[in-house]
Amino acid sequence: MKVLITGATGRIGANVVKRLAERGDEVYCVVRPKTDRLEKLKPFDVKILRVDLRDKAGLSETVKGVDAIIHLGVKLRGPDNYDHLDINTAPTLTLLEASRQLNPGLQRFVYGSSDVLFPHTGYMPNLIKYADIFTRPVGMYAVSKLASEAIVQSYHQQYDIPTVTLNIPYTFCGREFLGERVDHISPLIESHIRDLLRRRSTPQVANCIQELRRHYEAGKRLVIPVCPEGPAFKRHLGDVRDVAAACVLALEKETAVGEAFIIMSQPFRFNETVPHLARVSGLEYAEVRFPFAEFYEYDVQHTIERLEFVAEYDGKRMLEDAWRHKQGEDIGVVDVGPDTPTSD
Repeated sequence: MKVLITGATGRIGANVVKRLAERGDEVYCVVRPKTDRLEKLKPFDVKILRVDLRDKAGLSETVKGVDAIIHLGVKLRGPDNYDHLDINTAPTLTLLEASRQLNPGLQRFVYGSSDVLFPHTGYMPNLIKYADIFTRPVGMYAVSKLASEAIVQSYHQQYDIPTVTLNIPYTFCGREFLGERVDHISPLIESHIRDLLRRRSTPQVANCIQELRRHYEAGKRLVIPVCPEGPAFKRHLGDVRDVAAACVLALEKETAVGEAFIIMSQPFRFNETVPHLARVSGLEYAEVRFPFAEFYEYDVQHTIERLEFVAEYDGKRMLEDAWRHKQGEDIGVVDVGPDTPTSD
């Protein structure tokens, strides 16, 4: 299969390229003309297309003759809100319109949307369902994703383009789980201290910082954060290997055409994952009540039934592999660095 992929040097994109190349697909990688991340693609026999997503004519040319498109190119943060329109939304329309006019035989158009379109913060004991999607999201990144989802669905209904939309989670690559990308996701005490120091100061926050420091001074390095409501933190995140697998699977499943899917790894339960990491690493952990909750899980039954995607990685495996990756072991991912910034 000839597959065009945008965002090919990104965290997810490079790992999708890896899977496609390893299974023998002919892969065309759209990259920024001045990208400094081509090292990530050197191990693979792929064709590099240096095209700015804002180049309407150039981007349109890339769709000619390919069997499928995986559109992951995105700008998470930009100098102004127009970037979200120009880079996150307009290229989606460009690729779809070019496919309609220049490649009517396209077999699949996979669009990478985001879980930013769903509520997933605080204490949420009920499963998050697709019906909970924001219709009036806050922030131009979320607005750009919702608009692009609507464009993708419109082109499927109006022009019968075989589209699949994937709502991709906050995704981590190996060692990034250990505080290298986001402090509040980390199992490390020092990461949470940094995160809490950036938050609005309250007596509850100050007390939590003090308790974390006390445990750290006692030699403990890991923490199980506990919600005020009682349970330990639970998040639904993405291991880059699961997300890449879902992107490739979307190319194959006919039952997925015209659908949108929530893509997640297995739930990340801190009361299970942190003790496991302690056993693997030899580090000690503490259990600390936090002044806020992070407790949520998505309903992925539709994804299992129609996309036939079942996540391979759970929290234990993610943290164990993150630890191994940080020690320099190969865990089967295209790394984000070491020279590539781990922040967005």
